[in-house]
Amino acid sequence: MNRALHFAAALAIPLLGLGGMWLSADRLSRQGTEWDVPIQGYDPRDLLQGHYVQFQYEWPERLPDGAHGPDLSYQRICVFGSSPKVEGVGVDLGDRCRNFVRAGEAEQGRLYTSQAEARRLQEKLWDQKLQGVVRIRLRPDG
Repeated sequence: MNRALHFAAALAIPLLGLGGMWLSADRLSRQGTEWDVPIQGYDPRDLLQGHYVQFQYEWPERLPDGAHGPDLSYQRICVFGSSPKVEGVGVDLGDRCRNFVRAGEAEQGRLYTSQAEARRLQEKLWDQKLQGVVRIRLRPDG
């Protein structure tokens, strides 16, 4: 009987740990503010990594007073506006920056999809009459 209890505990502890990690990740993914960011597409697929639409963010140029445009030395960019509309971005403004994106995340993104869907989306992104938009969620950690 004691052996069966140890066996059940040995099975339950890893499952409880995995469940807790999943719940924590799920809760974290639902935090933050959503923003609609314009994008420009390029490179529809990579045979080694699967099918995707790769895009560059097209951050608005207008900056609020006291903000500076992005340069090569920034650590994060501040996003200004009323969610979900981005009205402008600037480099890290310290405490005045409530919504920010880390520098490595602010330039491009990748949307995984089927090969047929990737081609369809890429063709739409190439159309100069259309503007692609991605909805991102900014958590307090950027």
